[in-house]
Amino acid sequence: MKVLLLNPPGKDVYIRDYYCSKVSQANYISQPVDLLVISGALRAADYNVFLVDAIVDSLSPERTLEKIRDIGPDVIISLAGAVSWEEDKEFFKKLKSSMDIRLAVCGDLFLDDAVGWLERNKFLDAIILDFTATDIVGYINDVCVSTETFVCRGPDGAVISMTKGSSAGVIDMQAAPFHKLFLRSGYRYPFTLSPKYCSVLTQYGCPFDCSFCIMGKLRYRTRSAKNTIDELRYIISLGVREVFFVDQTFGADRKGANELLMEMVKQKLNLSWFCFSRVDVLTSELLELMKNAGCHTVILGIESGSDALLAKYRKGYDKARIRQTLQMCREHGIHTVGTFILGLPDETEETAKETLTFLKSLPLDYASFNVAVPRAGTDLRDEAISSGLVTEETVSMDQSGTDIAMPTKHLSCERVKQLRRRAVMAFYLRPGYLVGRLLRLRTGYEFVQNCKHAVALFRKTFWGKG
Repeated sequence: MKVLLLNPPGKDVYIRDYYCSKVSQANYISQPVDLLVISGALRAADYNVFLVDAIVDSLSPERTLEKIRDIGPDVIISLAGAVSWEEDKEFFKKLKSSMDIRLAVCGDLFLDDAVGWLERNKFLDAIILDFTATDIVGYINDVCVSTETFVCRGPDGAVISMTKGSSAGVIDMQAAPFHKLFLRSGYRYPFTLSPKYCSVLTQYGCPFDCSFCIMGKLRYRTRSAKNTIDELRYIISLGVREVFFVDQTFGADRKGANELLMEMVKQKLNLSWFCFSRVDVLTSELLELMKNAGCHTVILGIESGSDALLAKYRKGYDKARIRQTLQMCREHGIHTVGTFILGLPDETEETAKETLTFLKSLPLDYASFNVAVPRAGTDLRDEAISSGLVTEETVSMDQSGTDIAMPTKHLSCERVKQLRRRAVMAFYLRPGYLVGRLLRLRTGYEFVQNCKHAVALFRKTFWGKG
């Protein structure tokens, strides 16, 4: 049985993974964690697994189809995204018309009304609603059952009604992902210290409930420390020493994180790594343990310089806590990346000004500036629809700011785009920041990646192309 993992082609550098699609803001193309985790279940089932990533290899639709035909898969598991749905849809139609295959898809736009998506799009055979579940293995073996984590058609082509799925709270990966498939040139992140890295997931979803984020709506689950350590040892056997923990909030499961970190130190794995976390999760004690275990960078949701907006959209912390945590990171020698969101429904000129002032005062090494999008399944989408900012038919959206999906209650789409551009300039074009950034670079590879990242960021921000 041949199973193909597919990241379909696109006119831009699309990041479609983890139910959060967007255009790459700069020079990064991440390993798609959905396909990575699914590859572990396929590895355990002993299938012949192939990967075609048309984004990282810059393949045209025609060349992608040729590569797929050469492989001759029985089942294709593909990513799709709200950011690229019109292109994805046309490619899938051509794919299905040219080959006798079953097509299962995973993507952010399907989280709301998956059954309806299958009924409206006859070229799709199944939708994966939780890429850590193993429903796909049964489906490949002709077990057609729709659950809370997987929806599919039966042999007669009709969509099967959903039944209740498992409520288990533990992810038990029976086999480490096929990391070898993803160890290829092209995948890159601005914060890696070497060209070869592996992504690792220790938690699925997030226990927090920010209103603009889908992660709090996913069924939160964790892995055991032993299960993760086994994967890390496999990664080391491949000659890789750099890891990206792609958990949405590393450390949210404090007991599990402590156990994992202490085991990494005890076993002297000597890995360097970076992760996402939250300012109200990190403590001095946790940061010290993370540093000892090899952590060099954390990515944190700052979001806004307005305490009112932070409260309104349920961040759970304020500017004082942000400052405190960033200072602790600096004291422990851990670099920081702050992510910001402009254009939330209650954004005004005044709150945007607060954010611009705030971001310039923070000791961040990097910053990422996004725009609010009414993503399927979020409370923000409900608010945007009820406020008349978008309609229920709004599907295409991109949080990176290449296009603005919605205005705010007070600002136009064009104004939101202007504010994002101002934020990029306000943060990155400070002489003091530029000098400090150069002094804090640790490897020649990091220097080269920073230069490429900067060029791509400004080209996309001001000219709309990479």
